[in-house]
Amino acid sequence: MLISLAHAKRSDRRMKAATSLTVAEFEALAVQFARLWEKELSAHTVEGAPRTRQAGGGRKGVLGTAPLKLFFILLYYKAYPTQDLMGLLFGITQGQVSDWVGRLTAQVSRLMPLHKPARRTRDLKELLTREPALNEVLIDGTERRVPRPVHRGRQRRYYSGRKKRHAVKNVIVTAKGKVRWCSPTVPGRRHDKAVAEQERLRLPKGVTVLADSGFAGLETGAADLITPWKKPKGRRLHWKRRAFNRLLGRERVKIEHTLASVKRLRILRDEFRNRRKGMVDEVMVIGCALHNYRWSWRQERLAA
Repeated sequence: MLISLAHAKRSDRRMKAATSLTVAEFEALAVQFARLWEKELSAHTVEGAPRTRQAGGGRKGVLGTAPLKLFFILLYYKAYPTQDLMGLLFGITQGQVSDWVGRLTAQVSRLMPLHKPARRTRDLKELLTREPALNEVLIDGTERRVPRPVHRGRQRRYYSGRKKRHAVKNVIVTAKGKVRWCSPTVPGRRHDKAVAEQERLRLPKGVTVLADSGFAGLETGAADLITPWKKPKGRRLHWKRRAFNRLLGRERVKIEHTLASVKRLRILRDEFRNRRKGMVDEVMVIGCALHNYRWSWRQERLAA
C-alpha cells in the first residue's frame, strides 16, 4: 500500500487534503462507522449475502479495519482519482476498487442520518415549523458536469444552456449555514424554478425565502419570497433598488459559500464518471451531509 492512514493523521492539513475532515472529526466519524460496519457484517457478508457463519473468519484484506475503509471512501470522494490510480495507492485491483466504492457508499449514506438534508419538502416544512429560529432560508440551484450522453434525446435533456455543457442539477435550501433540503438530481436542462415548483416547496408562515431573480414568482406557500429587482428595459434601475439588490446579494452569498464547502469533494466538482445507478444523486446527499457534519462539529467547538 502506497498510502498510510497513520501518516495522514499526523496533521489536520494532511487529513483535510485527503478527506475534507480534521483528524478529530475523522476519528469521531470513524467510531460511528465502525459500529455501523460491525452491525452490517453481523447480518450480511461483505458481498451482501445473508451470513451463515460468524464474522471474522477468512483471509484479511487490504482494507482490514473500519477506519481504513472510511479513509478509503472519503479519499475517493475528496480526490476523485481514477479507479486504476486508487487501486495503485491501496494495492488492490480496479475491480476491487469498484466493488468497495459501491459497498462503502451504501454504508456512508446511512452513517449520518442527523446531518443529512431533507429530501421531501414536507420534511423541510416540519423542520422549519419545529425550529422558529430558522426564519430565513436561502435557495439556489447547483450543477455538476456529466459526460456527454450517447443518445440524442438524453443529450438534449442533460445539456445546460447556462453552463454550455452536459450536467445534472440540484436545488438546495440552506439556513444558518447548513443544507436543510436537497432536491432530487435532475437533468441540467431543467430550470431551477421548475425543479422547485415540481417539488411543491410550501413553507410555513414567518419564514422568508431569499432567492435570485430566476426564482421570481415561485410559489412558497405561506412564506415570503424576496428576489432582486430587475432592470427595466432601456432604463437604469433606481439607485434605491440597486442598493436593495446589493444588500440582498450580501445575504445570499452565504449559500454560495455553503455550496463551495459541499463541493470540496472533487467527485462533486469534476465531471462525474461513475455509472453506478443512483450514485450521482447519492454522492450529492453525502457531500451535503459531510458539510453539515463539519459545520456542526466546528460550531460546537466554538461554543465550548
